[in-house]
Formats: sequence, C-alpha cells, structure tokens
Amino acid sequence: MDVPTLHHLAHSHPLVRSSPTAAALVDEALDYHHSTFAQPLHQSAGTRPRFQSLTLYILGGRKREVSRVKELRYFNPSAQEHVRVAGGSNWSELAPMLTGRSHHCVAVMGYFLFVVGGEAEHATGRTCAVRTACRYDPRDNRWIEIAPMKACREHFVLGVLGQYLYAVGGRNELRQVLPSVERYCPKRNKWTFVQPFDRSLSCHAGCVADNLLWVSGGVTNTAQYQNRLMVYNPDQDQWLARSPMLQRRVYHVMAAVRRQLYVLGGNDLDYNNDRILVRHIDSYNMDLDQWTRCSFSLLTGQNESGVAVHDDRIYVVGGYSIWTNEPLACIQVLDLSTEGKEEVFYGPTLPFASNGIATCFLPAPHFTCPNLQTLQVPHHRIGAV
Repeated sequence: MDVPTLHHLAHSHPLVRSSPTAAALVDEALDYHHSTFAQPLHQSAGTRPRFQSLTLYILGGRKREVSRVKELRYFNPSAQEHVRVAGGSNWSELAPMLTGRSHHCVAVMGYFLFVVGGEAEHATGRTCAVRTACRYDPRDNRWIEIAPMKACREHFVLGVLGQYLYAVGGRNELRQVLPSVERYCPKRNKWTFVQPFDRSLSCHAGCVADNLLWVSGGVTNTAQYQNRLMVYNPDQDQWLARSPMLQRRVYHVMAAVRRQLYVLGGNDLDYNNDRILVRHIDSYNMDLDQWTRCSFSLLTGQNESGVAVHDDRIYVVGGYSIWTNEPLACIQVLDLSTEGKEEVFYGPTLPFASNGIATCFLPAPHFTCPNLQTLQVPHHRIGAV
C-alpha cells in the first residue's frame, strides 16, 4: 500500500479522527515512511529497534574460491555460554547485499547500516572500484539503494559525523589514488565534495572520535607509505596534522576507546622494500597528542581486515596474511575494559576466510530468531569464558 492511500485510510478511521493524540502519531509515522532516505535522522522511541543487546555483523569480502560475496551475517551464539572460541556455525544469514563487493566501507547511523563503495565484479568479468551505495534496515531485513558517490572508491575510509557520512580518499576504477573527500546527506540523498586531503591517499585507516574524523597511515599515488595522523574538523571543513605514528602502516585498522586511538595490524616496508607484517599495537592519546607502543600485540598479523568496537573491546575481523598469501577466518579481540589488564585473544571464527570484509555492531534481529535475546551470550563472553 502506498503512502498516500495509507494516509487517507488512517485519517478517515473514526478512532484516529476522534483523537488528536492518535492523529499526531499517525502523522509522525506517515512522515517517517514518506521520507525514506532521511529515516536515520528521525529516530524516536517509536522507530528505534527494540533490543537488549548488540551483536557482531559481517558483510561482503573476498573468499578464496569466490571473487566477491553478497552475504550479510550476524553472530548468533548458541546456548552453551562457556565455549571460549565459537565456530563458524554460529553465524546466521540475513538478506544479502544487492551487489557482491570487497574492500568497501560501512557505517551505522540511526541503527541503519550504510554500505559504500568497494571493489565489485562486472558482467564482463572485470573487477574495479564502484561508486554505488546502499542501506540496510535491521527492522525488516531489507536493503535499498541510495545515491552513489561522486567518485568510485575502494580502500578508503568512511565515518559518521553529525548528520553526514564522510568518504575519504581511496582508489578509483582506474586504480588512481584519490585526494578527494565527499559527504552524504541522508535528508537530501546527495553527495557533495568537501575539503580534500593535501595528497592522494589509499589503504589508510580511520575512525570517529570527539566529533572529529581521524585518518592514519596509507600509501600515496607515488607508492610512499605514510605514518601521518590527520584529523578533519567538519565545523571548519579543515584537515590538521597531529603527531605521526611510531611507524608507517598500510592496510591496517584504527579504533577509538575512551579518548585513545588504537592502530592495529597492517604492514610496512623493510630496508629492502619488502612488505613486513606489523603486529605491534600503538595507542594515541588525544589530549596529549602522543603515541605509545602498547605492551600487548596481535597474536597474528592481519591486513585488509574489518574493525568494530563494543564495550571497550576492539574486534579485528578477517583479513589477509602476507606470510601465507591467504585470506584469514580469525577474529582477534583487544579487550581494553580493565586498565592494566588489557589482553588480546581469539574471538569467534568466521564462517569463511575473507579479506576486504566489513563489520559492525547492530541489534540482534528478532525476525530470524525470536528466541535470540533469551539465548544471547553477553559480549563479555564472545571469545572469553
């Protein structure tokens, strides 16, 4: 039923016509459904998903035997809460993406999942960066297409600042490294360019903290590995440099926990210009503008991974090993919940090895597993006794 018909039927109903309160609620609901693209900006008690906890979602990526995948899955824990490392059978499938892609970016706004850019395979068999974008609604397990970016991008950074999504750098369909930055306005369903980088950059990492967008490392169009840390202020539309990282990193991830930025994984170049894995974890104090090497490291090197944060834990998901030249099925968890007792451990195993995968936390869906909330393992037990 279309919105105008629903509007007419709702307002002609005697119960609605007799109650100003009911009429106001109906108007609010109709306005919400009429403004499809702006829905993430209009969240209220009536539109937010009802849930007890969040769970880990994974989507896309590149398998060994398949080029790019469409799958969207969420971690569906079993009733056996004392299993330290859950297996691949604990992942349940949801509606797949409209297009298989890898090395894309995701962001969550108003409990909607946005998927932007990445690398996709065309009907001709050619694989290249794309500009397409889509949005997933966990309330009804449904995807819609949104306006495409102005530039094709893969190996880029995406972040939410206020009511906008920001896409930074990356490589285009010609594998040219980009300096450009653009932002998406859900209300207008439109992308516009903002202040670009001072140089082209791809394979960098980024996150949002303190209402700013932070970007670290990456590689330039002249193949120069970077150790820079840059920060974007949306109010001033300006990029500023901060203290550089302790070493160069590309294909790494970055996440924020309690006013600290953490960079994990990735690789650097040795004196022979050969790639080397980086297992060190470094932290950046936003107040002191100072980097510190952590006493704990990743258990194994991970490149081209997804990253998500929940309850002071950083989840590094999947990726690629330059030791074996194979995609990875592991999830490493950095637990920062107790100062002085930080640890890194293996979390749930992915259902398949994949690099260029994306991940986030969203409410566990009720429509696919109505008993999930009573069975759900609290997230302090994902990967830990």
